[in-house]
Amino acid sequence: MARVFLVKGRALSDSYVNSPKPIELPRMRTQFLSGVRQALGHAETIAPAARPERREAVVREVSANDPKRIDRWIRCAAGNGMSVERVAADGVVAAIEKTLTARKSRRVMLNCLTWPVEPLAQALNAAGMQVHRWTEPSCVRDVFECDTAVTDCRYGLADTGALMVWSDAGFGRSSTLTVNLHIVILSADKILGDLVDAMVMLGRDTAGKLPSNVVIINGPSKTSDIEMNLVTGVHGPKFLSAIVVDPQPRNAA
Repeated sequence: MARVFLVKGRALSDSYVNSPKPIELPRMRTQFLSGVRQALGHAETIAPAARPERREAVVREVSANDPKRIDRWIRCAAGNGMSVERVAADGVVAAIEKTLTARKSRRVMLNCLTWPVEPLAQALNAAGMQVHRWTEPSCVRDVFECDTAVTDCRYGLADTGALMVWSDAGFGRSSTLTVNLHIVILSADKILGDLVDAMVMLGRDTAGKLPSNVVIINGPSKTSDIEMNLVTGVHGPKFLSAIVVDPQPRNAA
């Protein structure tokens, strides 16, 4: 008859209790390396070589303060298959309505962390669209019935024209995956040089407590079979539209 032990509130079977202790990998590694050194005639541990100096010009194509990073992001994103439009803050709603009308969208999920949702929801309701918000209790079910999602994102990566998102209590990942059309609002001042900068911001924004997932979106969903027949929209949105928002008019001083 199997016995059950209680260890700090956890029930353990006797087979677990009587199982051998786990292998001590650090100790075994030390013993192995010690044997290698002796075989080579090395009496003392060889100090590892110093880490080489990082050459930014080699490692990175776009620096954090590159004044052309916004233009590069737009160019690369368009090359990835995104539809990109650059507008001032007061032109965001009109740009979204134009895209929704062109794609004949009727049911929209709004999922934004920093962008004001209510003015957008009112405008879309007035245009005859059915609007859902990610803050609603039924959002997880509703998003599967929507043909479009409008979200913001954490950052843009200028070197590849990519978008960076991660999910938490206020931002649901499914809103970026289950719809046919994904419209992303990207503030121009959140376009970083590359993933090097993005990882620094990720650590800062999450206080070191990394989220369950971080997603880099390079364009509409694409896949191909062994015969290289390309199909879009299989594992995610078929259409991806990015609206780059200038924090101030481009002709401002």
